Amino acid sequence: MKYLLLSSMLMISMISVSQHSVVLKTGERLEGIVMELQDDVLTVFINRVPKEIPLRDVQSVFFNEYVPYDGSLVDDTPKKRIKSADGNYMLEYQVKDREMIKAPRVSNATQKKGLVVVEIIVNRAGTVLKTKAGVVGSTTSDEYLLTKAEYACMGAKFKEHPTGPLETKGTITINY
Repeated sequence: MKYLLLSSMLMISMISVSQHSVVLKTGERLEGIVMELQDDVLTVFINRVPKEIPLRDVQSVFFNEYVPYDGSLVDDTPKKRIKSADGNYMLEYQVKDREMIKAPRVSNATQKKGLVVVEIIVNRAGTVLKTKAGVVGSTTSDEYLLTKAEYACMGAKFKEHPTGPLETKGTITINY
């Protein structure tokens, strides 16, 4: 039963490409990726080098699953607020693990009003690479306001995140 449970856990771990900690009966802790349990021998790759450990020497195996952040906007990302560069508008933005360090300059030469949500893509350096105005949450489809919002959001700058994903998705909301 013990071996059946351990082998099923190992099968699941291989599917999810997890990192593992193997604790030996000597107290030594090995960090690596468990690849196989066959004929009472546990095969663990440590720094891409396989190491075979007799199961009788293993005290326990811990599954430290690591799922890297892929850059998509996560629902629980907190909304933050900042004044536009000209100080006339309060902006709301939502970008995981990022802080806006330079707010966009927002202008409106008309009397048109509405809420424009702009989807943005930010690189590791904090530069906005792409914008798409009028996504879910927008209350206007006015072409002038959408164009102005996209253009303004290209001027936003975020704090650098060298270890983050190559591209991070988020939103900036402008209330005209």
